[in-house]
Amino acid sequence: MISTILPNGTLPLGLGCSRLGSVNGASGDEAKALLSLALDEGVRFFDTSSIYAQGDSERYLGQVIGPRDDCLICSKGGKYLSLPKRLLVPFKTTLRSIVRRSASARGGVAKVRSWPLPARWEAEFLMRELEGSLRRLRREKIDIHMLHSPDAAILWRGDAVGTLESARLVGKIGLVGVSVDDPEAAGAALADPRIRVLQLPLHDGDRRYDLLIDTAAKRGVSIVAREVLSGPWAIADTVDIRGTAARRIAEVVRRNDIAMTLVGTTKADHLREAIAAASFGYNLR
Repeated sequence: MISTILPNGTLPLGLGCSRLGSVNGASGDEAKALLSLALDEGVRFFDTSSIYAQGDSERYLGQVIGPRDDCLICSKGGKYLSLPKRLLVPFKTTLRSIVRRSASARGGVAKVRSWPLPARWEAEFLMRELEGSLRRLRREKIDIHMLHSPDAAILWRGDAVGTLESARLVGKIGLVGVSVDDPEAAGAALADPRIRVLQLPLHDGDRRYDLLIDTAAKRGVSIVAREVLSGPWAIADTVDIRGTAARRIAEVVRRNDIAMTLVGTTKADHLREAIAAASFGYNLR
């Protein structure tokens, strides 16, 4: 479990890195400074994916963290960029400049980002994605590697999980995991003993995962909670980590049945405030 891999006393707060390198996010020195700040403040868990920022999220993690053995990197595979999004990749620098000057452009990019991405689950594709992630992260092994939002049918079939398990057995993955979007997929994941880490959206007030989290605890499966402020972009740029948001972060971090709580931000002040809230909750455990 995650709690047995991280050093004792490590803050169970992870940085979600989906917007590192994205058009609407932090790039270059700004992205690397945010990662360095997270390290300085005691964050040791970083969540990314092969498709985040067209691979740039993993590249920044590779540049700043690389093979450090006191950090856990969680990445994901299975999704890929559709053709329209791939065609925009060469223009990222230009788009970033436009977006920073225009609120309407930022909204347009955010809308495009919300479109669902296609996925492939065959072994050849998953292994190619895994090898690409290893290169970008500058690691010989990814601590936790997940299937990225498969539906329940894919998990019941089992062959995609089997691909990750084979990679684990040869030392390319530390723990096999799944990032799910609904309770049906979470239930299917918990039925597979090869899956040791389950990432799920834990929106405030959503009780659909309560029994599943209890089942995970009994089976020794670590839970990584994301979207704890009720949405993937809840604190990205506009919401200060104070008041209700701070209480929510502290509440989730305080739970012994949640191994890791993710926050996603590209703002240094927001990160500091999230860490302060998480530290308060952790001290109440």
